[in-house]
Amino acid sequence: MLKWLATGIGASSIQILARPMVPVTTCSYAVVVIGGGFAGATFARTLKRLDANVKVTLIEPNQQYHSCLLGGEYLVNKRDEETLIFGYEQLRVEGIEVIHHKARSIDARRKLVLLADGSVLGYDRCVVATGIGYKYDSINGYSEAIASRVPHAWGGGEQLRLLRQQLEAMPNGGKVLISVPVDDYRCPPGPYERASLIAGYLKVHKPDSRVIILDAKPRFAKQAQFEQAWTRLYGYGTEQAIIQWVGASQGGAVQGFDEAKGQLLTEGGAISGQVINIIAPQQADEFSRFNGLAAEHGWCPVNTQTLESLLVPDVHVIGDAAYAEKLPKSAFAAACQARVCALAIHHQFHGLALLKPVYMNVCYSLCGDNYGLSVVLDYKHDATSNVIEIETLLVTPLDASDEDHRYEALSAYSMFDNLVKEAFG
Repeated sequence: MLKWLATGIGASSIQILARPMVPVTTCSYAVVVIGGGFAGATFARTLKRLDANVKVTLIEPNQQYHSCLLGGEYLVNKRDEETLIFGYEQLRVEGIEVIHHKARSIDARRKLVLLADGSVLGYDRCVVATGIGYKYDSINGYSEAIASRVPHAWGGGEQLRLLRQQLEAMPNGGKVLISVPVDDYRCPPGPYERASLIAGYLKVHKPDSRVIILDAKPRFAKQAQFEQAWTRLYGYGTEQAIIQWVGASQGGAVQGFDEAKGQLLTEGGAISGQVINIIAPQQADEFSRFNGLAAEHGWCPVNTQTLESLLVPDVHVIGDAAYAEKLPKSAFAAACQARVCALAIHHQFHGLALLKPVYMNVCYSLCGDNYGLSVVLDYKHDATSNVIEIETLLVTPLDASDEDHRYEALSAYSMFDNLVKEAFG
């Protein structure tokens, strides 16, 4: 059932699913959701569909959500920014209270959430979906202040605009350097999709330029498929290559940054670039860490059957901040977690047996016009180990036709539209 819901085709039928299980009652419980991205918004709408009597309050400081999914197309002028920005009007229509303030802390003992304006909200369950934070100091010479000039552009909005402006201003013949961190980070194939789309932009507008990926890993997700695309589209592996990948084994791990010289300092030496995109190593966001939800590894361990925190009772963590091994940090996985969590809370408050969750992840990557790649994973939940084991993995085959790649690209847009519709209406 959860697999069916995770595909999106069952989202509109959740109320039908819930009706025979929930007795007619005026009793209600209160759930406070902190964070209004794909995970938080999908959770709020799913739980409200399951139980119209539940009081759902969504705390999100921003008036609008800026999607980083498909942000690579905005970077290279293939998409307007407005197509990546979404509001919360539909959530309010459905009876969800949306408060645009910043959450400051959780008092787990008294079950209270304190907001930055001093107001307090009580809850029966709290769901935290506040995403990632950045370990700026893991790269010598880099900092949060420098990121306002040398962007990571890993969260949409102003950072993405800045990187786009720098790409447009770069003279023909310049180099774009992309620093890729070690796992775990949001959207494992994302840096390679970004590099692909930038290479396509350079090929047309700045043909003497190139993009160099400096990677802290010896290999990466969908590597064979990406390298095949780069060979076909951008001359990868030749002297005329527009795109180059330098892995950890070749000295690609970035250790420092010299802003004055415009250089990334790698194990293989200093490399200069006119546009430098440092995707900093990541961890759970500051709110999650401040409130004791994160473990020493930086992420928030959860019970993978319910997404409840293993460190703070009656608080659930969903989305990119959650450590739900071996589920990657992607928008699709976040939406899947949101539904698993909503069903678990719904069942717990109505005295119903918990379901055995089934997780999925689907990730599309765009490499150029009409050229997409995909990976589709089914998972099996192991209640004993608390690990979400990979059961099946399907990747775009290396003998895929041009039509297959065109279909993958179209599917990427379709998945984006479905995720947006389910989260924001």
